[in-house]
Amino acid sequence: MTKNPYQPTEPADATKAAEQLKSLPSLEDTRAKLAATIEQVGQQISVIAAQVTWSWRREDSRGGCVAPFEQSQGQEILLASYVSDVPIPEQHWQQARDAVAHAAEQLGLTSATVFKDAPNDHDVQFSSDSGMVLRLASQKAALLTGNTGCRLPAKEH
Repeated sequence: MTKNPYQPTEPADATKAAEQLKSLPSLEDTRAKLAATIEQVGQQISVIAAQVTWSWRREDSRGGCVAPFEQSQGQEILLASYVSDVPIPEQHWQQARDAVAHAAEQLGLTSATVFKDAPNDHDVQFSSDSGMVLRLASQKAALLTGNTGCRLPAKEH
């Protein structure tokens, strides 16, 4: 039997999910830690490949949470893009990926998903059960970004 993804979370499960959010860092703290991690990893990659230089592009976007947290006061933030107009050279990709994997591990992001892994066409994402994401991609340009996962704003915490 498949679950209907549009069906609201059962009240008992929604209450349990909302309680779980209280044990996590606030939305703002999670965003700050993730942004700092992205900048640190960007600097590490720039040391590995000096031609790769980073800058923040666009704005963060904030939204509500998905099931089972959709009935909570939680929100999530998709961070702005940390971009290098120069892609990560193929000979440095594995080192760059390893740096991101290590940073992801420090954040408790234990699940890796590889979307693309071909010469000069890479896209990998590290995530946690709580929805936090750290993503590295390199094609015509390089990208570091992340998502806080569902967290309670500080005033709700």
